[in-house]
Amino acid sequence: MNRQQLEYFLAVAEHGSLGHAAVAAGVSQPSLSQALGTLEKEMGAALVRRVRRGAVLTPAGRAFVPHARLLLRELRRTGEVTGGPAGELDLVTTPVLAVDPCAPLLGRFRGLHPEVRVRVQVTDRDAEVPGMLADGRAEVGLAYLPLDTDGIVVRPLAEHEIMAVFSPDEPPPPDPLPVRWLAGRETVGVTGHSRQRALVGDHLAAQGVRLRVTVEVAHREMVVPLVLAGAGMSFLAGKAARWAAGQGARVRRLDPPLRQRYGLAYVPGRLSPAARALAGLAVAPDDGGRVGGGSFAG
Repeated sequence: MNRQQLEYFLAVAEHGSLGHAAVAAGVSQPSLSQALGTLEKEMGAALVRRVRRGAVLTPAGRAFVPHARLLLRELRRTGEVTGGPAGELDLVTTPVLAVDPCAPLLGRFRGLHPEVRVRVQVTDRDAEVPGMLADGRAEVGLAYLPLDTDGIVVRPLAEHEIMAVFSPDEPPPPDPLPVRWLAGRETVGVTGHSRQRALVGDHLAAQGVRLRVTVEVAHREMVVPLVLAGAGMSFLAGKAARWAAGQGARVRRLDPPLRQRYGLAYVPGRLSPAARALAGLAVAPDDGGRVGGGSFAG
């Protein structure tokens, strides 16, 4: 079993087609099929079943996927020890954190390490991040805290302040905005059970406030346009709130304030040089003086 065989197998698992997997891996389909056949002989089991419209994993193939990810990551890690960061880096985060701090962090990282290919996975549930790290789907996670720390290391980085966002056509709300002022307000909400939604609900409930969700959307990208159009107010964090203000929305801090801490998570002892470099960048101050969580020792 070698690195190439594992890469080809995981490409098939990801793309569901030998042809698409071969294109993604940059090889011919016959070469990919031959490598898969050799891997299956070494494993003593069929891993992939060819079907009319692609390829599906057998039960043995599905069971092998998390092990293949971890084996491949370890092969990459040991192969890069004598050199600098290279290869691929898998990161998992949530939709809000994908915008901030993930996007600027990856911009800085790619500027320093252009040879690394980064794949970002997004989950709506912060609670899924530890499992994705444990089974090898990602090396590094950015999530809101707290997280289940069983088997993972969590490094707090910074926090987002959650703001109330209103249509520019409304009378200007007070600033800062007393939470009790929001009682009965019509609200644009996002479908699902994200930690941010639960946090906002708990914060308002502690002040005896309940909102009416009158518009519920599946995609966060719809929230600001709906608020601007007068469909209701909403809550946004970090850079998303600042962007909404730039589009004309009225953005107000809450009183009492509401802040949500986020951090970096990883499985100790499994970080590749690329993942270590990203983690070190995340906890260090950037050029604007923004401080992460301090020094990174892995």
